[in-house]
Amino acid sequence: MKEYTANMKQTLIERREQLLSHENSSIPESTDTREGDDIDQAGSAYEQEMAFIMKNREIEELKNINEALEKIKSGEYGECEECGDKINLKRLKAMPFVKYCVKCQANLEAEEK
Repeated sequence: MKEYTANMKQTLIERREQLLSHENSSIPESTDTREGDDIDQAGSAYEQEMAFIMKNREIEELKNINEALEKIKSGEYGECEECGDKINLKRLKAMPFVKYCVKCQANLEAEEK
């Protein structure tokens, strides 16, 4: 498990660096929406909205990556925050910063609905 954790740590660090390297490039500069027709203005507004949504997702991912790296330091990496059980390695491989096991994640999503 130690070797696996070291690999996950490296994966998390690389992803964090990737996100930080284009931190400011995700959101296009504001354009003057007074120019162009209604379709142009709507398209521009849509593009900006999508850019902000993507930026928020990146910020959330960075937060989760940092939390996962802290868990690696404390020896708690791979433990479900809800039930304390070990998170399946396949799940961690797919999303190394995941906080919950499949069962707890499903329960949380069901509660949100």
